[in-house]
Amino acid sequence: MEGKARVIGGLFGFSGEKHVEVETALPKGRWRILLVAGFWAIVLLLSYLLRQTLVPFAVAFVLAYLLYPGVVWLEKGGLSRVVSILAVFAVVFGGFASLIAFGMPRIFSELNRFSVQLPQYTQQMQAWLARIQQDMIQSGFPPGIQQVWSDTLARGEATILAAVRWLLESAVSLAENAFDIVLIPVMSFYFLRDWEAIGKGSLNLVPQNLRAHVQIVGGEVNRILRAVVRCNFLMALVVGVLTTVGLTLIGLEYSLLIGIIAGIADLIPYFGPLIGMVPALVVGLLESPRLALYAVLIMIVVQQIEANLLSPKLLGDSVGLHPLAVIFALLAGGHLFGIVGLLLAVPVVAVGKVVGRYVLLKVLV
Repeated sequence: MEGKARVIGGLFGFSGEKHVEVETALPKGRWRILLVAGFWAIVLLLSYLLRQTLVPFAVAFVLAYLLYPGVVWLEKGGLSRVVSILAVFAVVFGGFASLIAFGMPRIFSELNRFSVQLPQYTQQMQAWLARIQQDMIQSGFPPGIQQVWSDTLARGEATILAAVRWLLESAVSLAENAFDIVLIPVMSFYFLRDWEAIGKGSLNLVPQNLRAHVQIVGGEVNRILRAVVRCNFLMALVVGVLTTVGLTLIGLEYSLLIGIIAGIADLIPYFGPLIGMVPALVVGLLESPRLALYAVLIMIVVQQIEANLLSPKLLGDSVGLHPLAVIFALLAGGHLFGIVGLLLAVPVVAVGKVVGRYVLLKVLV
């Protein structure tokens, strides 16, 4: 309705009651633009101030987003929405609980053993690197190359220590936020139960003359995000499992931890496989060069399986980004937001491409 906007009461109170619609006149022209901009500025400011509180909501929404297709599939088979949600939850959380029951004791055992042996590993690594540096001096390498080697070693050691510290701090933080973790499935349940109502209520907040544009862009964004998120998580899971199995077969220490790291790192395009390979190489070198070679070969085989079999089959060209755009997004995201930026860089750029292309071709032209 021109010059008017609907204020939908009870956007998040979907309990079967009818929404109360209140129509109020909005200022036109530049004042309307300023009002909308001010509203979103307040939303962004509140989101920043409440970012710690919003994290479990965001995780619950992402979880609901991933599980929604399964719920709809069961619902089409004749089950009610609530029963469909509970069935999907039973499969997902049952599998997750089984994984924790069988995997967590080994993970904690490996973490404890690694923390005990870390000083010894550090001494071994420092002695090994010092030996290499001494060989470089005796072989007559130019001072500039020797300095680059020393600087690289210093940065590498700092990076490894920071990664270990982050891993330990993450484990502690996970335990401290147990209550939020318990709330996530509950919030996901309500997101899934009222998914369509939440979407409709959110769309009603958009001016009526822009709703068609938002629906078109939202549909394309949804298609890309589903392809990227679901396929990447599936490939990361496969990479983690294959890496763990392969490293266990050759007898490498901490194979489960290394497999988990490899799976998480696989979510980062291009650089992820290299990041995941580093722990296997380092642990292998601390035991024997031959074991390190076997570990690297296994990691290469796993990455080839992903690159040549899984990725083309599951992901294909859904994102439609040039490799240079992906690399730039990763570098910028990593520089600005660290690990989170690396994980979110490609989806954000893909969404930006869709929105930008639509605005340029459909709105401005």
